Amino acid sequence: MDKNLEKQAIKAALAQNWEKAIDINKKIIKEDSQNISALNRLARGYWELGDTQKALKTYQKVLKIDNSNLIANKNLTRLSKGGKIKKSLPKKRSPFPPKIFLEEPGKTKIVSLVRLAQPNILGELNNGDNVSMVAKKRLVSIESEDENYLGTIPEDLSLKLIKFINGGNKYEAFVKNIDHQQLQIFIREISRGKRYLNVPSFN
Repeated sequence: MDKNLEKQAIKAALAQNWEKAIDINKKIIKEDSQNISALNRLARGYWELGDTQKALKTYQKVLKIDNSNLIANKNLTRLSKGGKIKKSLPKKRSPFPPKIFLEEPGKTKIVSLVRLAQPNILGELNNGDNVSMVAKKRLVSIESEDENYLGTIPEDLSLKLIKFINGGNKYEAFVKNIDHQQLQIFIREISRGKRYLNVPSFN
């Protein structure tokens, strides 16, 4: 898959440029018809533009490939009720700046969470959602904007981040990828405490 196309698709969605997002995701799917992430993004684009029929059909394609896909299952439930398609669109959210997924050596990291929350909680998430990092004794927990527990950062990285956070470092985090088996977040260092001015957060 063309990773540049994927980045463009995510950037367009985060900017809420749904026509462009649809066009790019169609190109990705033309190269890889089994690309679940692109299919979910395509369905979301149709939904945002009010084309619920195409959104419904696209989510159904996702479930033919992966019948446990959380995003498709959740949004099909929202789209359909008693066999009738709802006319309401998903709630609009403020667009995230496209730069949130730009990688910077030493300052950003993609992390797969462990000890995940129940599927019904994870199913409420979307790529690009802001999440909170809560430092505890030995682990950093991740919570949604509604303060729902989502999972934890693996212990070795948690211990490192707890040290940095206690030393004054500040971080922001976003949902990078979500399905029924994993939740990945994108962490970005936004400032360093005096103690760690010359120490990168990530190797």
